[in-house]
Amino acid sequence: MEGVQPPDENLENGSRPRFKWKKVLRLVVSGIKAAGLLLCVVYVCLQFSSSPAKDSPIQRLRAPVTGCEGGRLFIGTSKNEYETMEVQNNSVIINCDGLYLIHLKGSFFQEVKINFHFRKDRSPIFVPMLNNGQRVVFTVVTSLAFKDEVYLTVNASDTLCEHLQINDGELIIVQLTPNGYCAPERPYSSTVNQVPL
Repeated sequence: MEGVQPPDENLENGSRPRFKWKKVLRLVVSGIKAAGLLLCVVYVCLQFSSSPAKDSPIQRLRAPVTGCEGGRLFIGTSKNEYETMEVQNNSVIINCDGLYLIHLKGSFFQEVKINFHFRKDRSPIFVPMLNNGQRVVFTVVTSLAFKDEVYLTVNASDTLCEHLQINDGELIIVQLTPNGYCAPERPYSSTVNQVPL
C-alpha cells in the first residue's frame, strides 16, 4: 500500500484550496466594508465643513376662525412668535412650495356649507360637515406653491354671512416638506385683516 495516501493527508490537501477561497472572500468583503465606511466619513465631513445655506423657517400658522366676512370665514391672527405665515383679506398667503397639512375645526349654530380654496386655477374642495352641517373637523394634505392663497368660503341658506356664529373655530396650516422654493424673506408684517370697531 505504498501508492495510497493516508486518509488524513487527503482531507488536508482537499480542504486547502477551499480555505484559500474563504480567505480571499473575507478580504474582499472587508475591503468593501472599509471603502463604504470611508465614503460615509468623507460625506459626513463634507456636510459639516460646507457652509450651511440659510433655510427658511418651516411655514406654520395657528389662527382662530371667529366668524364670516364677505363670504369667507374670518381668519384672525395670534401674536405668536412661532407663526411664520401671513393673513391678508381672510386668506393665508403661501410663500414656500411644499406639502402642507391643513386642519379646520369649529361648530356653527346653523347649517352651513364650506369650500376650501387654495389655487386660482383649481376647483375648491367641498368640506364635509358633521352634525347636520353644523360642525366641521376637516384635515387635508395638499401641495401648495408660492403665491397660492388658502381661504374658506361659507354659505348658509337662511343666514347672511356676517350673522353666522362660530364656536371654537381654528385653522392650522403646517408645512410638511420645508425644502422647496421660498420667496425672499421680507420683514414680517402682522395681519392685514381690518375689522371696523
